[in-house]
Amino acid sequence: MRDSATWSMAVANTTTNGKHSVNGSSSTKGPPKLLTRAVKGLGHLLGPETPTGKAFVYLEKGITRFADKVGRSERFLDFSGKMLNQGLRTRATWVSYQEQWLRAMRLPTWSEMHEVRDELRQVRDQMEALGNQLEVVLDSIEEQRRK
Repeated sequence: MRDSATWSMAVANTTTNGKHSVNGSSSTKGPPKLLTRAVKGLGHLLGPETPTGKAFVYLEKGITRFADKVGRSERFLDFSGKMLNQGLRTRATWVSYQEQWLRAMRLPTWSEMHEVRDELRQVRDQMEALGNQLEVVLDSIEEQRRK
């Protein structure tokens, strides 16, 4: 966490005589943009010396302690593992039903399209390799003609 002196200096150095400043150099681009003003305002609200900043730090520490406690609970880990497993099984069943429906409609399934894409990629790689080999052969024939 930042100490309050560093934070105050950083906030104080962001503006100089009403002009936007970066690293101490003033800019004549005009007033800061909306996002810049919003980030500065949020920084001021969450600064460690402000009441809202202190409340935020207190809340953040409480949530972190709670999440740490729950994350180490065997009961929670068991429950979340079961839910993840169930979700994955449901997804696999859903995909299976989709593919059966697509086959019944005589349409290509995702897995079939994936296989075709892989085969097409292999054909492109082979074509590129053959093209490179053909260039080498043509270069050697050209050299032989020159001699």
